[in-house]
Amino acid sequence: MKAHEIMTTPVVTVTPDHSAREAIALLAEHEFTSLPGVDDDGDVIGIVSEIDLLRARMPHDPRAHALPQRDAGDPTRTVGDVMSDVVVCLSENADAADLAEVLVDNRIRAVPILRGGDLVGIVSRRDVLRTLLRDDTAIRSDVRERLAAYAGEPDRWDVRVADGVVTVRGPWADDRERRAVSNLAATVPGVVRVHVRGH
Repeated sequence: MKAHEIMTTPVVTVTPDHSAREAIALLAEHEFTSLPGVDDDGDVIGIVSEIDLLRARMPHDPRAHALPQRDAGDPTRTVGDVMSDVVVCLSENADAADLAEVLVDNRIRAVPILRGGDLVGIVSRRDVLRTLLRDDTAIRSDVRERLAAYAGEPDRWDVRVADGVVTVRGPWADDRERRAVSNLAATVPGVVRVHVRGH
């Protein structure tokens, strides 16, 4: 499964000149956790997350503190004031498993997806998790369709799916065909593992 198969598009973006308030409104309206920051040419130059905006905008309630709080000055006004300029982007053809590793290893909530240098989508943790909850019936249907197109006949192999684990049984011309079928089934969104068996 590749990034372009699970990404959200079109992408909602902000510029450094957007107000923090506008960015918060966009996150709330679209139920996102992060927004890519772009320049006037649409190139990705950063990313702003819920955490960035919370840190910059949430004032202390003086009633909750025994000692007076030091005046922190005016709250941050623009996205450019809080946006992280270190942003991890991946290609639309990136493997979804690699994308999940990037999200986890870098402790980030979303990854902008590029075609060449152009922003074409964004993948969040939620997008990746959603693939793991895909219905087994839908997975089986997609696997059968891809295998039928590959073999040129609809029912050459028996396909079973349980909790995202696909088992394909049938006659095999050789090991190369078994590998091809296994790899093809693994490209279907929601597949977590593939077993290829003989009759």
